[in-house]
Amino acid sequence: MSYIRKNLFNLVIIIFGFTSVLIINNKADSILDIDSNDIKTMPDNIFNKVKYIAMNNDGDPLYTISSPHMKQFFNNEVIEANNPNILLFRKNKPPTKIISNFGSIAYKRQNIKLTGNVQMYFQEEIKSPFLKLNTEEIYIYLKEQLAVTDLQVFIKKNNSYLNGIGMKSSLTKGEFILFEETRGKHAN
Repeated sequence: MSYIRKNLFNLVIIIFGFTSVLIINNKADSILDIDSNDIKTMPDNIFNKVKYIAMNNDGDPLYTISSPHMKQFFNNEVIEANNPNILLFRKNKPPTKIISNFGSIAYKRQNIKLTGNVQMYFQEEIKSPFLKLNTEEIYIYLKEQLAVTDLQVFIKKNNSYLNGIGMKSSLTKGEFILFEETRGKHAN
């Protein structure tokens, strides 16, 4: 009889322990509800005072990025750069220079997102005057040579200017199309 009582007591302890573990685990899941967006992964590489050069298959430079501080994430193939200074190279044309407060470069997809005081300097020919574009955020699609934003844009060239909200630009053709609230002044 003592043997049966001992085994019954052990069985009750096992059932109680198993039930306790399930209850605690369920409570822990509800208490530790973590949004995956709150988790910031560590970069795979951190660089100071760096210049990144992207080249095509023939060894010609596509663009360069200089930054005082850059982080590289292998998993999502992204480089984050503080105060990036970018040169976009175009065939038989002067490079386009872009600076901003922060840049996120998806190097395998060849897309760049720039935020904070974005300034683009575009020149159609070496002897032509610079066109300067200001905005707070811009996306550069390198394969298509497009620059796109949904925010306020101010473009100035010599004494002429154009501003509005939202823009699409062909960097190869030098076309700048503003979408809404477009205003400007053309001066010779």
